[in-house]
Amino acid sequence: MNAPVEEIDVIKLPEGFHALRSEWRELWVRAKGLHHESFDVCWIAWDCVAKRTGKSLRIVTARHNGKLIAVWPLVRSRNRLWTMLRPLGPDSADYTTILVDPEHSSDKLIELIWLAARKHCASDIILLPFLDCESHLYRLAMEHDGLVTHKEDPCAVARLSREVNWESFAGSLGTLSGRKAGALRRRLERQGKVDVRVLGPEDGDNNVCMIDWMLASKRDWAERVDKKGQWLYSSIYRDYLIALANQKSEGDEEACARILVLSMNDAPIAVCMVGMGKQRILGIMNSFDRQHAKLAPGAIAMEAWVRWAIEHGNDFDLGVGSETFKPYWSKGNISRVSSIEIAHSAWGRVAYAMRDGASRLSAIRADMRRGKVAAGPAKTHHAHGAASNANPGESDERPDEPSSPERTGAERES
Repeated sequence: MNAPVEEIDVIKLPEGFHALRSEWRELWVRAKGLHHESFDVCWIAWDCVAKRTGKSLRIVTARHNGKLIAVWPLVRSRNRLWTMLRPLGPDSADYTTILVDPEHSSDKLIELIWLAARKHCASDIILLPFLDCESHLYRLAMEHDGLVTHKEDPCAVARLSREVNWESFAGSLGTLSGRKAGALRRRLERQGKVDVRVLGPEDGDNNVCMIDWMLASKRDWAERVDKKGQWLYSSIYRDYLIALANQKSEGDEEACARILVLSMNDAPIAVCMVGMGKQRILGIMNSFDRQHAKLAPGAIAMEAWVRWAIEHGNDFDLGVGSETFKPYWSKGNISRVSSIEIAHSAWGRVAYAMRDGASRLSAIRADMRRGKVAAGPAKTHHAHGAASNANPGESDERPDEPSSPERTGAERES
């Protein structure tokens, strides 16, 4: 049903955000919402991250006959001389989506929400990370005359809710790195006592310990491969993860997140955290003890989550990236997402022009140092080229380098 929309509004105050709590939760249940679309996840992202990093709310809502039928939570920030608009989140690797009541879903509704964001959330630059290339919002963003860059990546979702049980699913798979499903777990069990435990909000103290263990292991990996990101050392991001893990379930809404701990001889050797959607789990972060890397504990933990998802009737979003385990567990269910940057104002275009000019100058200087002055200007990233690694005018507030596992996958176990 494509009913007419009576009201589009933009909420800018935390009090207005919190007042949506009951309606938003009901909408999330009706829409079988994703992890990052739930009210509690968005509130935690606001309270633990966005508010503390100086962002301001811009939540676009749509109603029909007074009933909330769509929500698009955004935040606005200022960096140097530019304002930036992006989805509300922990600034790590969340998808860009709009939560919409399936009974009211239509291209027209998405267009009205997009227009409201452009018109009433004044900003110089719009950032839309990991936007589904098949969505109408993607088509609208690509038509913006200020489109600067768009970078596509594959992502994988394992449709595990369709599987009868773990045994039949595992039997239908081929091999991953030369091994059948379950073989790595059996090899590990020959080394000692193996235990898998899934923690929930009731395990508050254990959640904190395992998050600290996970971050410490991740920092150790980042130091070794020289992929250090600020989020690994950020108390803000740690607080966000803890708040997610300890958020109590309420009504029809599941826990926000759960942590799986793989132990051998009563000591953790891999920890993997997922976000809970209504019918789909999402990988947030995983880490393992590199002293046991040859036993592939990270891969075993991932397999344990696959089995848990089947037993609980959930799909599993394996995230963005081309790692070999993703087409394996998803049986080749791969789609495309695009990270888009838009210069929404003339001043925003100046930001990108300055960035491109700085890139040219840097290239010329590098050639001069090598004694080879470039014959022409350096290549720039145009609307249909690869995106730059850094957004113009943006500070280092984004905890996305190195990215969370759903963006780049787990570190190699070798």
